[in-house]
Amino acid sequence: MRGVIAQITPDMSIPNENNFHGGIAFLDRDGVLNVGSSTYVNSPSEVKMLPDAGKSVATLRRSGWKICIVTNQSPVMRGLWNEQTLHEINDELRRQLLEEDEDAHIDVILACPHRSKDRCACRKPLPGMLFLGCEILRNGNYDSSNLNNGRGIIAIDSKMKNVDWWGEKVQPPHRLDLMLGDRKCDLGAAWAYGARSFRVNPHIGIAEQISKMIDEEDEGIAFNPVG
Repeated sequence: MRGVIAQITPDMSIPNENNFHGGIAFLDRDGVLNVGSSTYVNSPSEVKMLPDAGKSVATLRRSGWKICIVTNQSPVMRGLWNEQTLHEINDELRRQLLEEDEDAHIDVILACPHRSKDRCACRKPLPGMLFLGCEILRNGNYDSSNLNNGRGIIAIDSKMKNVDWWGEKVQPPHRLDLMLGDRKCDLGAAWAYGARSFRVNPHIGIAEQISKMIDEEDEGIAFNPVG
């Protein structure tokens, strides 16, 4: 499989629309929104929300951010389950978020299905999914030919592999773009994209960092990708 598994459901009716500032909040999934597992989240029945995840996503949207989940999901290429199962898991995630707060809408979900050995251009810490999310939500400059009702596979430019990890952190497409995750690979992807980065305890999730994330003056945590 080449490319990212996508669900695109942009909602232009952002709460307090006049306050939309153009920033994108990139969120990891497991350990940020829902409880993660060392053996993966394998079915909709295993999706368990972390405390106040829905309220926190809604707070981001009401504060002016669009929401893009970027998640590594290698069970697809490991043959544990398929693309349809991933969509069903993500549908349940969406349902539970909205059940908690009606403003907790996710605009885009992007999942890398590959293993490290597949040498793809999308698996975090590479920034491919973040740049793709940026194109989807800002420019519409992406290949939608394999999408059906916003779902399907989107190829990522192989140039996304070309990250100078020893260089300087790049400037992001928008100064308020941010990345929230629970692992070093999330921080690496944020660094390579140029976003502000925040890290959570996977047992607490997004609610732990939401006040810092919506503070437009908070630059996030310092990260050295080769340190």
